[in-house]
Amino acid sequence: MTDAIEPTNNASINQTDYLKLFMQELTYQDPLKPVDNKEFMAQMAQFSNLQVAQESQELLSQLLGMTSASQALNLIGKEVRIKTSEDTGHVSKIIFSDNNPPQLAVIMKGANIENVMLGDIAEVLSGESNV
Repeated sequence: MTDAIEPTNNASINQTDYLKLFMQELTYQDPLKPVDNKEFMAQMAQFSNLQVAQESQELLSQLLGMTSASQALNLIGKEVRIKTSEDTGHVSKIIFSDNNPPQLAVIMKGANIENVMLGDIAEVLSGESNV
């Protein structure tokens, strides 16, 4: 019976995995036939590209977090309409937590609706709320 190879959902390689693979390759290479300089330089370029891509991803994540926080702070006291309702309410507070996007608390018809995401806001009405 042949075992089927199952695809993986997360088939990415990180910096540590790449270094281990590279060191294994150097360890087991034939000393009489060392790695060609061009091939070695290509592998080093791939490693460098991996580092740059990871750093870029981290910086983009930080930028996204700062942008979301700024957008959320600009909504405090503003009258908004949530996608799931035709009524309007005003943003009373912002809830920040580590590694999560900010969440809004919206007072609508006297009820406090918490855990509203920025993407749930359908419309921002001009000026302050009269609620």
